[in-house]
Amino acid sequence: MPRRIITVLGTAAALTATMRPPVTLNAASQRNAELARQAATKQANDKGLLWLEHINIVVGDRQEAERFYFEEGLGCYRDPAKPGGPGTSGTMWANLGNQQFHLAQEEDDDPRQVVRGSIGLCLPDADKAATRLEKFCDVQRHDDTRFTVTCPVGNTFHCYQVAKDPPTEGIGKRPKMVNLHKGDGYNGDAFSVRNGPGIRYVQFLVEDAQRAAQSYVDEFGGSVTEDDGLTCVSAGLGPVHLIFESAEPDAIADEKQDGVHLCVYVDAFAERYDRLRKAARMFTNPRFKHLDTCDSLEEALASRTFRFAFPAVPFVEHETRALTHQQFLKRIKYEPL
Repeated sequence: MPRRIITVLGTAAALTATMRPPVTLNAASQRNAELARQAATKQANDKGLLWLEHINIVVGDRQEAERFYFEEGLGCYRDPAKPGGPGTSGTMWANLGNQQFHLAQEEDDDPRQVVRGSIGLCLPDADKAATRLEKFCDVQRHDDTRFTVTCPVGNTFHCYQVAKDPPTEGIGKRPKMVNLHKGDGYNGDAFSVRNGPGIRYVQFLVEDAQRAAQSYVDEFGGSVTEDDGLTCVSAGLGPVHLIFESAEPDAIADEKQDGVHLCVYVDAFAERYDRLRKAARMFTNPRFKHLDTCDSLEEALASRTFRFAFPAVPFVEHETRALTHQQFLKRIKYEPL
């Protein structure tokens, strides 16, 4: 089924930020991380989206995708439920810490997707990952702990080193307690998600960055952090963030991004459903109709899920789940390379 289901709402907003010349990948990596660090120190009120569990992206050549995300590339762990591998088809799940990529198979009416912006990852060994990826991808090393890589489909990943001894999952094994404002915390070098590997941020180029960020704060609370022309809001208490940057309209780039979805969890599920029907586009995605529909509150409650897109971020779908959803805080199997 076609995925072209998100349409732009209303008249495009005027740009509120002066367009700047493109920055280098190194500068983008540094400034995104710095903004996310600043935003993490402002999350004491615990407002915002509660958790970003996974990003769903349609990938191109299946073998190329497996090589990039798993053992030969980034080092994500093959989820036992949908591991991919020779002779398999459909969606693969690539686990990184407590989060996932859901990698959907390209179809004639469901082409590959490219995030218009970048994805920030925390890896257990950034140097080894860069060495693996250099064999078949364009990798730009910024220093011993940071690099940027473009996947075969065209998605940009800024990758960062976490603490050398990330916590492991298992009975009796828990993340260590840290002082969040010292070296292994939010302000230190251990850029991390729940003190380990994970999806630390997703950056989107939009027409109006301030309007995009404010959409999330108006609905979910929290605050907007701004610096160097970027805006940032919370997407989970890991901490995880969404970063927005104003850019000139680009219909081709938006079309490539159309249908990328973020799986997020929210509180006050029914109340948010009612409010978002007025403030955003609510829709049932035909690709996932066998899992959830949300044409009414009753339908949304039956699956504990609804899907929406904000007018200011029109080509990004939010698979929005209640805290009573059976997969909230599910244990994700992950073993670092």
